[in-house]
Amino acid sequence: MHIGYVGAGNMGGRFINRLIDGGHEVTVFDRRSEVTAPIAARGGNVASDAGGTAVGTDAVFTSLPSPSIVEEVAFEVIPLLPPGGVFVDMSTSTPELARRIAEACDERGVTALDAPVSNGGVFITVGGRRDAFERLKPAFEAMCERVLYVGEAGQGQVAKLVRQYVSFTGFFTLVEALLIAARAGADVKLIEQFIGESVGQPGLMRSLERLYAGDFGDPATSTARLDIVAKDLSLAVALAEGVGAPSDYGSITSNILREGQEQGWGQLEYWAAVRVLESRAGLALRPE
Repeated sequence: MHIGYVGAGNMGGRFINRLIDGGHEVTVFDRRSEVTAPIAARGGNVASDAGGTAVGTDAVFTSLPSPSIVEEVAFEVIPLLPPGGVFVDMSTSTPELARRIAEACDERGVTALDAPVSNGGVFITVGGRRDAFERLKPAFEAMCERVLYVGEAGQGQVAKLVRQYVSFTGFFTLVEALLIAARAGADVKLIEQFIGESVGQPGLMRSLERLYAGDFGDPATSTARLDIVAKDLSLAVALAEGVGAPSDYGSITSNILREGQEQGWGQLEYWAAVRVLESRAGLALRPE
């Protein structure tokens, strides 16, 4: 399969290399030559612009940082897709934009899929036409371990956003619980182990280890950046407001993340914002 790919950053670059490893031909575009040069060295093609990724390809995938950039790229690429082509957005965006992109593709006689990734690229949740999903399934499976078809256009983004809602409100709720325990004189590590075993959220527990060590990453290496998490959660809260669903816990967590951004921690790992709660509690979660 010949795949076009726009966005060769942390996530996109990882997927592009997996596609090459899986035997797919890849044509990539990114404004940064330092991220496309290694792909070219592996046999990938490098386009001069985003539209160039659509020439002769079966599908164009995107991994981009914001809905506004997704929109710009989508409406540049869609008119250039060949008959039967597919535009696949793997960014975290909005269901409304995913539906507008799908409508634009329908008008052109091509197809759109929204396919955001979760858990650092372990999961893909795909919305859009089932036949297009089945056709591209080998490419999806080359990129991620778990590929889930979740329904019509926009539903891939819905699944991703509500997943982010649970993950990050859950993490900060756990931190608040541990701060309560610490203020009450409890052994924080013992309480953490008890919660982990009784509530059954080992993933959240693993996220605490670097927090305990005071390791908040740095702009060059952070993979779950506070700015990205804040963006994702704000999109989830906006989705809730748009469909008339409650989002009280998401709004509170969004405010904590925003305070962390105001402190200049946006390029660090998202748990840097825990320091906002630690400041309010008057103690730090650094068990011996």
